[in-house]
Amino acid sequence: MAQLNVNVDNTVGVPVNVTTGASIVSTTSVRSASIKGVYVFSISNIPGVVAANNFISLFNPVGSGKTVSFGSAFISSTAAGSSSETEPLRGFRVTTATAGTLQATSATAKFITSDIDPIAEVRTGNPTVTLGAAVFNSPPVISATVGSTNVHVIPVPGGLAPFTMAPGEGIVLRTSAGDVDQRWNLSIVWAEI
Repeated sequence: MAQLNVNVDNTVGVPVNVTTGASIVSTTSVRSASIKGVYVFSISNIPGVVAANNFISLFNPVGSGKTVSFGSAFISSTAAGSSSETEPLRGFRVTTATAGTLQATSATAKFITSDIDPIAEVRTGNPTVTLGAAVFNSPPVISATVGSTNVHVIPVPGGLAPFTMAPGEGIVLRTSAGDVDQRWNLSIVWAEI
């Protein structure tokens, strides 16, 4: 017979199911003390570009003294008209990220409002990057008229090592080709250690 052990620490008055007498226990996640902040940056309704385009980069600056851990990306696309371009939006590791529009830290949401401001640099508007290996793909909308995709959630696979970026490393969300009728909605989540 398998044994199920549940440890509950620092609880008072654990609720009990009145029918079965079993304890009702819920769990919650508590972040590690080594995490200095968890953040999300989001942009919406960004028009596609026919040529290659870097929509958003997240970069851990050289000399930051911190590690940035990629948590997830949320991607969806809509079509304002006919769109038949099949090239996906892809995530790539990068070793530089410059130019484009450097976003103010106030444009980034903190998961806990009392956290320190992020050190990671977020750039939009086709930042210049040095591409490394591809990490993921997200399909675009393909539509004869207006249309949309579901939100594609791209998490770091559970149970594996975290996807980290040392100082001088980052990630970019980009298309190698696109359509001006495409519209992209992009959010990126990370933690700083």
